[in-house]
Amino acid sequence: MIKQFLKHHPVHKKLVPNLDVVFLLRPTLFFSVWVMVVMGMSSAQMYYFDHPLWISNFSWATFFVFTGITFVCSSTFILNQISDEKSDSINQKLFLVGKYIAIDKSQSISKILLIVGILILIVVNWFSAILVGIIYLIWGIIYNQPPFNWKKKPLLGWFTNTIVGVLLFTEGWSLVMQNQPMAAIIPLDISMLNLILPYVLCFSSVSLLTTLPDMKGDSTSGDKTFPIVFGKNLTLFISLAFIIIAFIIALENNDPLASTATLVSIPFFIFAFIRRMDKDILRAIRYPIFILNFFVLSVYPWLFVPLVLTYYVSKYYYWHRFNLHYPTFLVEHD
Repeated sequence: MIKQFLKHHPVHKKLVPNLDVVFLLRPTLFFSVWVMVVMGMSSAQMYYFDHPLWISNFSWATFFVFTGITFVCSSTFILNQISDEKSDSINQKLFLVGKYIAIDKSQSISKILLIVGILILIVVNWFSAILVGIIYLIWGIIYNQPPFNWKKKPLLGWFTNTIVGVLLFTEGWSLVMQNQPMAAIIPLDISMLNLILPYVLCFSSVSLLTTLPDMKGDSTSGDKTFPIVFGKNLTLFISLAFIIIAFIIALENNDPLASTATLVSIPFFIFAFIRRMDKDILRAIRYPIFILNFFVLSVYPWLFVPLVLTYYVSKYYYWHRFNLHYPTFLVEHD
């Protein structure tokens, strides 16, 4: 009865337009942002405390750091939607900018999110403010804005996403390092360089795959993304190679999270490489993100709360706003 009400009652069609501003922030992208930060935290804990599990202590400082990161990354996502308005229309993506929310209003929301997010981080954690400020500079300005527009360049666009993955992991690592006795002013450690590799390779691999579904629109709008310049086959091969290398390095690091998550994810990349079908590519994008989030919950169970809220509120919004089952693990023709 409750399910029928939530899914079919006409009142929801009247309510969901009020959530347009919230979903301008692209909350479903938080799944990949949050997990990289938490993986950095988990790796630091593993390095110092020998594979701890179920760290359930709630920290307001960590909560506000995540809030600041979310706001600033949301600001970059809005800038990306503004710059991708033409290609998103061709790719038949769900775009709110220009159609439901004016571009000027979207730009204002992006600026407010940036200012509020950075102020929160400055108050709570100055080093986090620096790292997240760099993320905005790279992901928001250099990636999307002229004269840079790195997203339209095959290697620089891929490089940008990879660097952001490094910064997100570093942010998580620094949060744990700052709480250690005799912590340095800059809370980093040379040991991070080896432990970060499997996660960055995974992040880079999936980021590369996300350019494949957009090839039609990117080509029409003149964007020179990696698969347009180098081809679909090479893109799939590099993604598969990266995930296999990530697994090998994770084994060498004795990292149970990275090794298990990559091992479970490898078959999706193999299917995508062999069959080269759109549905297999979508699986290779969606499932590894879920798998990483799922396994890291054994270390940081509090992540479950924002993940579940984001997932189900997003399903509610996209169903009643656009008649779409999204986000979903079901790929067409499954």
